[in-house]
Amino acid sequence: AVVQRRVREAVVSTQSTGKELKLKWDHTIEGDKLLETLDDHCAVYHQILKRVWPAAQRDIVYASHKQQLDIQSGEEHPSWIVCNVSCDHPSKPESDSSYTRASIEVVMFCQTIGKGPSRKDIKCKIVYSASVNPGGWAPSAAVRAVSQREYPKFLKKISSFAVDHVKNSPVKF
Repeated sequence: AVVQRRVREAVVSTQSTGKELKLKWDHTIEGDKLLETLDDHCAVYHQILKRVWPAAQRDIVYASHKQQLDIQSGEEHPSWIVCNVSCDHPSKPESDSSYTRASIEVVMFCQTIGKGPSRKDIKCKIVYSASVNPGGWAPSAAVRAVSQREYPKFLKKISSFAVDHVKNSPVKF
């Protein structure tokens, strides 16, 4: 799905400054903990998701890679990519979890479009793809219903948060 919004900086800031900002726009998260920093771009997290009744509560252990992409010739502004992929980590083995372990493969690509002195002249193309296996057993009709409700809500929430987050800050290019 491609969603255009005015500001790329907020999305990048939201992804790169930690859980405090992410918790403001992602209402599905109950808790988030950094387990290990692998390098300047990659870290492993343990996330506890809010329970969706009547299903068991879920958790996820995943590696998150966030990076600014190189500017290609002819491009004026950099693009960013975030990849989150489930993994194992010795500090949070699935066998020790009181939650049902979900797995994810998520990619978000953000690209600035336009230039100008004001934010009204700038848009952002966001390409977001997510594959989520809720783990355990859940009725397929319930999984579909939750997905159809939550995915559009997520896109709207992150888009409006991005705009609100930077609306009073200067354009940085």
